[in-house]
Parts: sequence; C-alpha cells; structure tokens
Amino acid sequence: MKRYFFLILAVLMTTVLLLTACQPNGSKEEAPTIASYEGYSNIPDLGSIAGAKSNGKLATAAAERLSVDPEAVFVYSLGDLPEDAVNVWTKELKARGFEKSGTLEEAGNTVSWYSEDRDIGVVAGYMDTDKQDGMDAFAVFLVNKSLSVKYVDIDYEKVQEAWSNANNGASFFIDDKKIFGYGYIGSADDGFLSKNTDSSSALMLVEGVRPRYVHEWDKTVYACLPDRLVAVDTKEKDPEEAVTTLVEGKLQSLQIVNEKLYYTTKSGLFRCDFDGENNAKITGKKMKDAFLVGDKVYYRDTGDENTEHAYSLLTGADTRVTEEAVSSFFLGSKGYGYYIAERDVEPEEDKESAEEETTAKESEDKEATGTTTAAEEEASDEEPATAWTLIRVSLKDGEMTELATVREGTALVGINGKVFYVSDEHNGQIYSVSKSGSAPKRVTRDEDCKYLMTFHDMLLYYDYDDETEEGLEHIYISTPDGFMKSDILH
Repeated sequence: MKRYFFLILAVLMTTVLLLTACQPNGSKEEAPTIASYEGYSNIPDLGSIAGAKSNGKLATAAAERLSVDPEAVFVYSLGDLPEDAVNVWTKELKARGFEKSGTLEEAGNTVSWYSEDRDIGVVAGYMDTDKQDGMDAFAVFLVNKSLSVKYVDIDYEKVQEAWSNANNGASFFIDDKKIFGYGYIGSADDGFLSKNTDSSSALMLVEGVRPRYVHEWDKTVYACLPDRLVAVDTKEKDPEEAVTTLVEGKLQSLQIVNEKLYYTTKSGLFRCDFDGENNAKITGKKMKDAFLVGDKVYYRDTGDENTEHAYSLLTGADTRVTEEAVSSFFLGSKGYGYYIAERDVEPEEDKESAEEETTAKESEDKEATGTTTAAEEEASDEEPATAWTLIRVSLKDGEMTELATVREGTALVGINGKVFYVSDEHNGQIYSVSKSGSAPKRVTRDEDCKYLMTFHDMLLYYDYDDETEEGLEHIYISTPDGFMKSDILH
C-alpha cells in the first residue's frame, strides 16, 4: 500500500508542475514566432515579426535558381515590412547567438548570419523585382549545413582550388589512379583520353577534341567538348559505351554545385541533372568565365567592357566588382578578389635627355606661338607601354593594389596565402606572391610553364618543352615553394 501511495503522489506532483508551466506569464513578453521547418527551429520568422506574407512566386523562382527546397526561401515586399522590422529581426538573430557576416549597404549585396556552431544560418538580400530604380523586396534563405543540397558557409581555401583550376579551363582531372585530359597515344591522333598515373595504360575516349572544364562526381567524369557536354563512365573500358552526350552545343564553362551541373553558353546560365535531364535556364545574362560561390555567380560581363560582375542567385541582383576589364579573376580570401588587367606603364623620365632635346629657343618659340616640336609630336603619337598586372581588389570598397607583373594569357591559381602566376622573366617561370602583397618569388626551373592547377595544396603545371611519346606531355607536381617536384606520369 505504501508503494502505491508514493506512486500516486508522484503522478499528482508531476501533473501540478506541468499545469503550472503551461500558465501564461504576464510579466514576460511573448517570444517571436519561430519558423517550424525541420532544422530551422532556432531562426526567428521575419514574416511573423513583421506581419508580412512571403511572395510565393518570387520565392519559388529564387529557390529554382539556387536549386534548393522552395520552403527554405521567403520573399517579402518592402512595402509590407514596417520600417524597423528588419532591424528587429536581425537583433533577434543576434540575441540567439547568430553572427553577422557581410553587409546590406549596397544594392545587390547579400549578407549571412550563422549560429555559433555554424550549422544553421540565414542568407538575405534586397531584390529589384520591377527592374526600376531602388530595391522593392527582401529575400531570405534559411540554411542548414546538415541537410543536403543547401547553401553552406564559404571556405575560401577550398573554393580557390576549384576556381583556380577553372581559370585555366580545368583541362584535366586526376583521381586516385587515372588522369583525364588532352593528349595523344604514340603516333595516333590526339584527343580526350584517360591514362593511368603510373603510365601503365591509356585509353582514347574521343579523338580530335580538346576537353575543357573536366570534373568528376561519383565515378563519372564530366567534360565540355567543342560541341557538347559529355559524361564518361570511369568503370567502362569501351570508349563507345563509356561516353554519353548530355547537352548539345558549345559550352563556355561547367561546374558541379548542389549535385547539379551548372554551365554557360552564349545564351546565359543553365542548370541540369547529372543525366542531362530537367534542363533549366537560370539567367540570360552573357557570362564569360562564370564561377558559382554560395548564392553568387562571379563572371566577366562582355556587355560591360569585360568588367567582373557578381550575380545573386537568391535576389537576382547584379553588382559590378571591378571598374576595368579583367582576366583570370578569383576570390582568394574573404572580401578580396584577385585578377589580371592590362595597365599603362609610366615611363621613367630622363631629365638630362629632355633638356638636350629642347633648347631654350624652342621653349621661347613654344610660348610665343603655342606650337610643339617635331620630337614631342612624334612622342605624342606613340601608344603608351602596357603590362599585364596582378591586382587585388576589395569587394567592400573597390580599393585596388598592384601586386606583380605577369605574362599575358597566364592563369592565376591560389594556394593558402599565396597567388601563383607565370612570369615573362626566365622564359616563363612560375612565381608566387603573397595575397597581401610581397616581393615575387620564383618557384620553378622549367621554361614555358602552362595550365597551372592545384591538387591537394600542391602545384600542377604542363611543361611543353619536354614532351613524352605517350601523350599528355609532362605534368609536374610540385610543392608550393618548388623545393620538391616530380613528373606525375613517370
């Protein structure tokens, strides 16, 4: 009996505690409504705080561009948001342990908030939906790193490796045992081939073509040929069975993002599944050398004097990144981009020669008649000397810093805190310079180095002055300081 008494007493006490906890507390304000989606329980709902409803059509379109779950994207009309609603919302995020990264001060910029463990977060930005002056909507994307096909926090050390390789057209791909790229086998025609890294065997996949933007995903290699996008089954030994055409036409870039193939043509940016199905056009903007990072597509705008632009897949806003034509752009660290541009070189003035060429009488004649000497007229007709220059640009304020002079047509690659490039000095050697700016340092001793790439924090490059008979000319792998080097095919 005593045992049953204590059991009944425990049940009654538990019931009283539960009822007490459920009673409203008049001394405290009600907590804001929390988004109920799985994984997002710690993120305050802007719509509930502002009393606004998401525009389902715009939100679905933004989710389509990002290739994410439509229930994770919200778009609110600025006319429906009270003036201080966004500030209240961001303060609530901060109170819950979210850290702000970026700003919304400039039109088209997006900003991220991440929780302390950086597993969940928010990406938001202003939108111009009516294509008139000023922003008229606010887009919000809820993020969870534990869920698949979701936007994740940007690790620039990892991003710069893939981006650096894309700068050279990603001419080949190396897995654990094979290399896929351009070459030839003996005296046969050249083309797209695979070859064991120990040179034990090679297989010609497609003759007479040079592949670009070669990537691998789940034992399948994807590559852009001159007239199509193909997939190569790495387990299949018969070339006819191994190669499958996914998309017809000339492609200008290829990238795998959120388990989708993103590619560009002259008609814009597209996305499709790994089998080439569900092909969708993301934007009709003319994008050259496009590269996706988070919600942004960085690209060279051929319609805007080849300046670098950033297009937001979330908001659809487009922002100019540089004020001059660029080549081989990439983000090497948070807040800074690196690129090559052709700039005028200021000649050193030779005061003594100038004094000899211009006599006192000529100076007097110039002042009297306003004419110029024959030497000065000839000098004025000459085009100024130019040099290809490596430049760092701040994404925040556009401030530029010249770092080094590079060879025309070179491609930049980044490894950790350094940028690597080919210099005209010593007949095409590879040099490095720190991202913050330092004296350039020579890395290689091989002339005419080309197709720089990175591989697990190592430097890869072709040496065209030292060809093999089996094809895929020597591809060297080197430590970033050049201290250790070996031929990856021998």
